Amino acid sequence: MARATAPKGASPVRTLLTVLMDVFIVVALIALAALVIAFFGQLLAQPWGRQVYSLAGRVVIPFGIKAIATPYGGVFNVDAVVSIGSYMAIEWALGMVRGTR
Repeated sequence: MARATAPKGASPVRTLLTVLMDVFIVVALIALAALVIAFFGQLLAQPWGRQVYSLAGRVVIPFGIKAIATPYGGVFNVDAVVSIGSYMAIEWALGMVRGTR
């Protein structure tokens, strides 16, 4: 049986950066869930929607930007959008650093 080896150039720092990048992607997806649930007011009116929104809202950075009302009875949470953009920018920067390792 052939023994699996790490790819050439893989280091613990590179692996740590990859894991950290993955964490930022997951956090951005959680913030996206909060954005979608808040956008559609009917989802936020459901008990499960409130629960998911309260959990997902923990990763949304409160920038203090006023939310915009939507025609669907919800709000467009601008803080969530800026949070997602921030998480993706950090992930991109970590990818640049990882590429140099």
